[in-house]
Amino acid sequence: MSIELAPKTRESHGIYVLIFLLLLNLTLLSLQIEDPSGIYLLKRWVLVTGGPFINLSAAVSRGLQDAWRNYVWLHGARHENERLRMAVDQLTLQVDRLEQLQQENDRLRLLLGFKEGRPYRLIGARVVGRAPDFLSRVAYLDRGSADGVHIDAPVLTGAGVIGRVVLVAGHNAQVQLITNADASVGIMLERTGSPGVLRGTGGRLLEVGYISSTEDVAVGDVVVTSGLDRVYPKGLFVGKVVESAKGKTVYRDIRVEPSADLIRISEVLVLLGPGDVSETEGWPRMEEPNRVPQ
Repeated sequence: MSIELAPKTRESHGIYVLIFLLLLNLTLLSLQIEDPSGIYLLKRWVLVTGGPFINLSAAVSRGLQDAWRNYVWLHGARHENERLRMAVDQLTLQVDRLEQLQQENDRLRLLLGFKEGRPYRLIGARVVGRAPDFLSRVAYLDRGSADGVHIDAPVLTGAGVIGRVVLVAGHNAQVQLITNADASVGIMLERTGSPGVLRGTGGRLLEVGYISSTEDVAVGDVVVTSGLDRVYPKGLFVGKVVESAKGKTVYRDIRVEPSADLIRISEVLVLLGPGDVSETEGWPRMEEPNRVPQ
């Protein structure tokens, strides 16, 4: 059997060698053959065969480059946005601070306008604390007995009376606001001169007692201190009448809105006593807010 297969094996080997030689010959010929455009056929075959792979490789490369550029751009844009956002936040804080300083400046100018030309011994103070409403309507100042503050010293802003000192320490004082349910102020109606007593209600509005139902009390009437309580000097602005009606008794039901903003008070004046005059009745009245320069 081996003797019979040997010639076939040699024959098949010869065929393979012949095919290889033919392909080699065609390859060598293709290196020499040019198409009508002058391009060698082998180069064209290589181009045709490798073209799709070249295109795919170029597309992948472009995609990677675009992705990298976009990442770098977005990364830079993100940092730039963060920087701009921080700059905007800083500017916003500066604007808010300037607005607060302007408001504080306006309040202090109003206080100084009240102080100038009046024979009061006054001291400026800041509100450093407030008690919750359910405890009592009180405020705490950063001035005390070391600064001349005493119990029953009137406390006011440029807009009007806010209360009186009820407790004093060396460098702090507690103020009972006029809205406190235990607070009372001797007042009178500026237009008619009718005296009464202003009482706190624990709410936003104040009540006026002891003014007869027959009195002429109109909405908008100005309420000032009467000086009869010997605590507040006469003529300090307190507020305006917002409700007035005949009561169930001989007295009218009168509600007054305070002229001072008791919620947002921050700077105040404490009246330590008269200056050039010795009698409370001689203290000049405070100007109405709409008559105080802004």
